[in-house]
Amino acid sequence: MKLQNVITFRLSILKAVSIAVWAVCFYLVTTTEIDKETDESLTAYAETLITDYLAGEQMPDSSTTLGDQYIIRNVTAEYAAKQRHIRYKDTETYFNSSYDYEPARSVAYIFRTDNGQYRELTVFTTTIDKNQLKRSILYWLAALYIVLLAGIVVVNIWTVSHSMRPLKRLFQWLDDYKLGQKNNKLDNPTDITEFKRLNETVARNLERGEQQYEQQKLFIANASHEMQTPLAVCVNRLEMLLDDDTLTESQMAEIIKTMRTLKNLSATNRSLLLLCKIDNRQFNNRADVNIKNVIEGLLPDLETIYAHKRIAVECSLDGGAKASMDSSLADILAANLLKNAFVHNIDGGRIDVSLDDGTLTVANTGAAEPLDESRIFERFYHSADKKSSTGLGLAIVKAVCNLYGFGLKYSFEGGLHTFKVSFS
Repeated sequence: MKLQNVITFRLSILKAVSIAVWAVCFYLVTTTEIDKETDESLTAYAETLITDYLAGEQMPDSSTTLGDQYIIRNVTAEYAAKQRHIRYKDTETYFNSSYDYEPARSVAYIFRTDNGQYRELTVFTTTIDKNQLKRSILYWLAALYIVLLAGIVVVNIWTVSHSMRPLKRLFQWLDDYKLGQKNNKLDNPTDITEFKRLNETVARNLERGEQQYEQQKLFIANASHEMQTPLAVCVNRLEMLLDDDTLTESQMAEIIKTMRTLKNLSATNRSLLLLCKIDNRQFNNRADVNIKNVIEGLLPDLETIYAHKRIAVECSLDGGAKASMDSSLADILAANLLKNAFVHNIDGGRIDVSLDDGTLTVANTGAAEPLDESRIFERFYHSADKKSSTGLGLAIVKAVCNLYGFGLKYSFEGGLHTFKVSFS
């Protein structure tokens, strides 16, 4: 969920709770104030009536009073002892002046006459309909909530979207950032302190990552370069040693095994050195390379080398497909894809090579299960049955594609492991 949606949702919940609390408080304060004013009026009128009654004066006609009417009745001493002598309450009574039942506020006074008898005076006056007041408050608060919610959504979307521009620019810069390549400097001005610190932290960590990346590449390149000569010397010495007639067959077999191991190590070393050069973007010569010519130049040699596997190769090449890249890297890209198809194939298997609409497709039989798509292009990743390979062939293909922005995709369809390189 987007941040602005989370903020809008939480503010809406907070607003709903706040309005509900405010509505309750508003209702209580309003009714309390109305009751207070009404009770003061009732009290004054009731005390006047009691004074007139005790003085024996003529009592006003209850039915002619303006919205007020009263009742005086005799009560027992026991009743008077049990009840509070002044009581206020909300009720509903029939008013003679309006000929209808209306909401009323009443006050009941218990007083004693000069001869010791108890009387209860109840005075009624019309008041507001509190149920109607509740409904009105609820209606207007619901309308207020809808208006405020719409306003908050609009304001939040604009405010949060405007405030989050520095974060969006930072995300875009990070998406475009390529480790080990020339990148634009972060240009993300902002007055928000947290975003400033985030910009500084991200830039500082990426700079540290660049330094570590460069050190790693330099170490691999230097190590690979320095190892190449000693490896070649060791292989040459072992070859010279094989010319010694005094060696036994078992000794010669061990020397041959050692030479094979050294050659594999040398091949791995050359692959690592090539990867370092690709990562360092040392291949700057671009030309329009005809991919068909590259494939046709490589296939005969590979078919000869792997003839013992009896692999059938079918080609469907479009001569018009070209790629703008270094010609040596074009050879390396095609050679690694084709070699991978031969090495990881089965005896009597097949390889389909096609070139159409700027896409090179190499499909081969092999393992009955699909490969791990998340790892096949990792360096030193080996399939289960080919631990002897360097595990760098497809990594080199991936590096070349990344260098030139080519598309690279693996799929397993119809029992064939398929690799597609899109040059356009």
